[in-house]
Amino acid sequence: MANLHTLREQLIDILSKDEVLPTNPEEAITGTSLLERIRPYLDRDANSGSIRAYFSLLSGEPTSPIAKVDQGQGYYRRKTEELASKPVGSKKSIEEAEATEAKRTQQREEKFRAIFIRYTELNNQFPMHIEHTKATRQPAGVNEWKFPDVVVVEWGSEVRRGDSLQLDHDMLEIKRSLGEQPFKLRSVELKVELSLSTFRQNFFQCVSNSKWAHAAQLAVAGRVPDGILADEIRRLGTSYDVAVVSFGLDTDTFENLPSADKILRMDDEVFEGEILSQISTKVISPGKERDSLDWEHIRDLRSQIDDFNQLFAWISYCLENKIPFSYSDYAHLKIRYLNR
Repeated sequence: MANLHTLREQLIDILSKDEVLPTNPEEAITGTSLLERIRPYLDRDANSGSIRAYFSLLSGEPTSPIAKVDQGQGYYRRKTEELASKPVGSKKSIEEAEATEAKRTQQREEKFRAIFIRYTELNNQFPMHIEHTKATRQPAGVNEWKFPDVVVVEWGSEVRRGDSLQLDHDMLEIKRSLGEQPFKLRSVELKVELSLSTFRQNFFQCVSNSKWAHAAQLAVAGRVPDGILADEIRRLGTSYDVAVVSFGLDTDTFENLPSADKILRMDDEVFEGEILSQISTKVISPGKERDSLDWEHIRDLRSQIDDFNQLFAWISYCLENKIPFSYSDYAHLKIRYLNR
């Protein structure tokens, strides 16, 4: 990769590799999954927004190796006979798409998602971002309130051996013999803020997209002060077994935070010093776990969005290796395995 001078050239070279993109349009993968696949080939500081912009733009060029499905969302490898020797594209359109993605990473919603993911990881839990905009296209309303923003895997059987975490083999076997699942899945809806005029809609969106999981959580970036709003949210949380947590961040704090991409790339020490120090979590409702997953619901989710297929492939890989990999580490390891 050192001979390539631009991100565009790097991506064209990477996307041309046989193992990166599926050749069958019916097996097309989402932009999120593709980003995870190619990360090991790129420099650490490569901007996710720019990469996504190039996915979209290159897929529209008939001479590039990446194509987009006609119906729904997803990318696959263009047939060799359709490719020309030198892909071309509009510099202006690329710059416009990059600007759009850069603007997106500055949005409060994106910043909060990045903060939540980093915060969860620091607490030895394992989050995965669900890109629900990449779901199979359905008639209006069918997929509304169907997909969470984040799924968090909680193992509860991690043990530290040396510098790494592992899954306790004995605990896994005991749970298996008792018929217990070796992990818990938490479905998370993220909101920047709640208000008296919107809190019910926000809350029931969380209820709707979490029935498949062991637990539901509504995570709110802003403060939820004591009073009518907090009382109503607490009452709903108790009635529907939903955990509600405020991170205590205000509008001014968001304006001064770096972009979502930069937050995700921060070293742990930097994140703790610059971001974590400004967080003041408050549990408004503790929620309640369900004993089992709704597998029928999960089958439907897996048929609608590839991220849920990747979620369970990741969990299976962790169980097989007795190691609680982060999702990004799992994606990197999978690419390296394919390249052997």
